Amino acid sequence: MDKQFSSLLDVDIHYSTALEKLFSALMPLAEKKRLKRNDVFLDFKQDDEQLLLIETGNVGYYRKSDRLLIHETQAPAILGLAHAFQKVDVIAQAHTSMVVGYISRETALKIIDQKGLWREVAVVLGRIIKGYMVRDTNMVAQDAYHIVKHHLGLLMALTIEDRYAITAAKFITSRTMLSRSRVMEILKQLGAGNYITIKNGILVSIEKLPDKF
Repeated sequence: MDKQFSSLLDVDIHYSTALEKLFSALMPLAEKKRLKRNDVFLDFKQDDEQLLLIETGNVGYYRKSDRLLIHETQAPAILGLAHAFQKVDVIAQAHTSMVVGYISRETALKIIDQKGLWREVAVVLGRIIKGYMVRDTNMVAQDAYHIVKHHLGLLMALTIEDRYAITAAKFITSRTMLSRSRVMEILKQLGAGNYITIKNGILVSIEKLPDKF
């Protein structure tokens, strides 16, 4: 594949620039709102007439039927593009205080069309799809240890403030179908092997985790 064309398909390279262009075009017409932590502010199955521009904060996507956390996003981000084509039974909940811009989907799509920003939309959608693929790769047909290993990596990547705000067991069980007892068993074994350090349930550090356990 031509190197120049290949780089155009690398959504990680172009994601920040694409978001900046979309925010610049859409935010002036958006209504800004401030949200508190734990506010549920979007139902993807019902609220399908708006795009949300996440200016600051972190948001979690929960399956409505059982409140399983299926994905997380940090600002800046745009909600509603990927779900314009299919209604899903998912809600969005603020994980921190947030500043969000609300704009009608009809208005947003007109601006995107007028300003020729469909390539930027494709980049953003590509990044979203990539995120779901990474998640599914680490969740589907994996044993309990590899699921825990993946989520320990996600937890360790958080800021210290966010990581210290939740226990490792709760972080993992809220995002998977694993039982708390199974997660606790794996964490205890990893701690005994000096692969991780946990104090009062909080993940403090990770050494190199084994491929198999």
